[in-house]
Amino acid sequence: MPADDPAAAAPTAPTTPAPLRSLAVLRVIAIFKFLKACLVIVTAFGLLRFYDPAFQVAVYKFLGGLPYAFEQKLLREGLALLSGMSPKRIQVIAVATFAYAGLFLTEGVGLWLGMHWAEVLTAVATSSLIPIELYELWRHPTLNKVGVVIVNAAILGYLIWRLRREAALHRAARTQS
Repeated sequence: MPADDPAAAAPTAPTTPAPLRSLAVLRVIAIFKFLKACLVIVTAFGLLRFYDPAFQVAVYKFLGGLPYAFEQKLLREGLALLSGMSPKRIQVIAVATFAYAGLFLTEGVGLWLGMHWAEVLTAVATSSLIPIELYELWRHPTLNKVGVVIVNAAILGYLIWRLRREAALHRAARTQS
């Protein structure tokens, strides 16, 4: 630029990040949360019907149809664990499972609507579970566990980036006014 250009001589304002307008990634995360909620709700209903003989027959038929031996073994071990519990204890676990599904649904709805509180809630909930997931991965590594850790770390990383960017926008807006 030439030295006599007035635009070049004008002081430049501090650069501020562009506003976050897109909800696309938040909605992808919301869909993931909705799918997880559906899976958890189905599990909770299964727990409530655990001692129903027809349900047990259906579960064992389902087990027999699973393509991988490790899936069959995992579910058989889970069934054996539950079989040793009282119906009351299984009901308590089912209630806790419904509450967990409620968390996923709350996160999903809030993220779908682009609500700031949902971003914070999801970041806190996801970050609180990553240490447990890493411990489980260390104890019994599987590709599924690796995938869960990677997806949750990516979600957490994106939300932290988004929250920091939003905080920078608010600071920039306050300094300009």
